[in-house]
Amino acid sequence: MRLENLLICNMDVFTSAEREDHLRATAELYHSAVNITETENGFEFLFANKSENILRLAEFISNERLCCPFLEFTLRISPNGKPISLLLTGPEGTKEFLQVELHEAFE
Repeated sequence: MRLENLLICNMDVFTSAEREDHLRATAELYHSAVNITETENGFEFLFANKSENILRLAEFISNERLCCPFLEFTLRISPNGKPISLLLTGPEGTKEFLQVELHEAFE
């Protein structure tokens, strides 16, 4: 297995306060998802098309890419009020990793 295929999340990239803020903001964000769809290598999360969600998603992506560099983020903002889409994918095992890490979103 090549190193870039490892699913390693390093929360030590944050200070204690930053880590707490990131975990809280992530939980709040995913509780606001209006739909979650399983994809081949991850999940697509849909959010209401609001400016505050765009900002929250940008902050999430900016932080999450630091601690989970194996994740690929695809953010789609469509016109006419269609939901905002965040697609989280990665190498084999990413879907299972996300189910554990974001378990509250799936309840």
